[in-house]
Amino acid sequence: MRDRSNSKESLSFGMAWPGSPVEQKRQPASVPSLLEAMQRVHAEAEQLAERAYDAIQHHAFDPFREFCEKRTEYEALISVLRSRVGPKPRDPRWPAAIDKGERDLLALSIKACVKFCFALSANPMLPIGVLETFLNEVEMLKSAREQLTPIKDQEGISGLLDEIDMALMILEEIVGNAPALEEF
Repeated sequence: MRDRSNSKESLSFGMAWPGSPVEQKRQPASVPSLLEAMQRVHAEAEQLAERAYDAIQHHAFDPFREFCEKRTEYEALISVLRSRVGPKPRDPRWPAAIDKGERDLLALSIKACVKFCFALSANPMLPIGVLETFLNEVEMLKSAREQLTPIKDQEGISGLLDEIDMALMILEEIVGNAPALEEF
């Protein structure tokens, strides 16, 4: 068994375990670096959404799941940012940037879901597992509608609400017609 306590290797490669001297010296990421990470993750989510749309047309759902995982990563990053900024931010622009990031994620999720729904609705024979895969999207859309309805008069929000309604209508039809795993 190798001793990792204070070897040069563990210090030079940044290997650490919770409570180790190296771990204790780490500083939390700064808000500006987290905001940059938020932009990077959003760009990655956009690319994954495009890849997922192409894959869904060929009954491949792994890229869609990767998109959902990236969306979860983005949501977690927003949560970390909100806690890091706190109620009294050092820079008054930070809360607005976080709010914008959250709205951008919501818009991306809705637009991607609409594209996914249209791609799925074009297929008369849906593969097994579609039901289970897209039940979470129905919940995401319902949650998005709840978030956006109070601010429906803001620019672009009413269009997103219309897209939510359209996606829900298509998804509910898809979910109703899709074979469930438990049927087999």
